[in-house]
Amino acid sequence: MSDTNAIERHLAPGAPFSDPAVVSGPGRWIAVSGQIGFDEDGKVPADFRREAELCFEHVRRSLARAGASFGDVLRMRAYLTNLEQYPIFAQVRAETFDGAPPASTAVGVSALLLGGSLEIEATAYLSER
Repeated sequence: MSDTNAIERHLAPGAPFSDPAVVSGPGRWIAVSGQIGFDEDGKVPADFRREAELCFEHVRRSLARAGASFGDVLRMRAYLTNLEQYPIFAQVRAETFDGAPPASTAVGVSALLLGGSLEIEATAYLSER
C-alpha cells in the first residue's frame, strides 16, 4: 500500500472475503476498464494461470499509465467463464497483492471478448500529494 494514500483496511482473519476500504481526504480516482489476459500476439493462452497473470499485468500497466500501482487499488471485479477456476485466480490475486487484496467481487459469466476466461477491472485512488 502506498504511504501517500489515506486508505484504511480492516482485514478479518480467516475470512474468504476482503473487508471494506475507507478513503479519506482529497485525491484522484482511477477506473481501469476490463482487461483480458492476452499475450504479445493478441492471443489468450490455454493455461488459465498464465491468462490470469497476463490479465493482472495489463491492469498493472493501465494503473502505471495513470501514475498508480496495485497498492492504490481499492476495488476490483473479476469476471470468470468457469467459476471452478476461481482458486487459481485467487492464488494469482494473492500473489499480486502480497496477500492483502482489495475489496473485490468475482462473477460467473457465459463469455468474454477474445475468447478469454477472465476479465478484471479495477478502481484505484491516489491521494493528493
